[in-house]
Amino acid sequence: MIQIKAVDAQNILDVCGLSTDRNGVGTITKGCSCCNAISIAEAKYDSEMHPYAIYHNKVLIGFFMYRRTEEQADTATIYRFMLDSKFWHKGLEEKAMEHILRGLKIQGVKKVIIRIDGTDKNAGNLPYSFGFHLVGSAAQLERSYELEL
Repeated sequence: MIQIKAVDAQNILDVCGLSTDRNGVGTITKGCSCCNAISIAEAKYDSEMHPYAIYHNKVLIGFFMYRRTEEQADTATIYRFMLDSKFWHKGLEEKAMEHILRGLKIQGVKKVIIRIDGTDKNAGNLPYSFGFHLVGSAAQLERSYELEL
């Protein structure tokens, strides 16, 4: 069962230790510009950013962060979405995204944009499997996909 919880004092260090590296090296250690720690810090200074931890059966498996502005409350942009490499290829990416999209729809979101690093080989066809369509060029370093809920 997927659960979404706010990043807080109890889980922040664990969220920052999540890894997309098969060797278990956390993104914070690798100095990634999109590491979870930087994302959480960014949210601290932008009240429209919302960082969340993703759990499966009470086990932390991932992280995502979206932005929703007052001016466009019907649109949410997912800037970060990741699962720890230990949980890849188990169908959890799909279950987590399904849960996230359902939650956003309940909040009144009508359009979701997801931004993915064009060099991210792990993103695969996940956006397409939910009906997202590419906006702009596939050659861009950061790709944007949109979905009407």
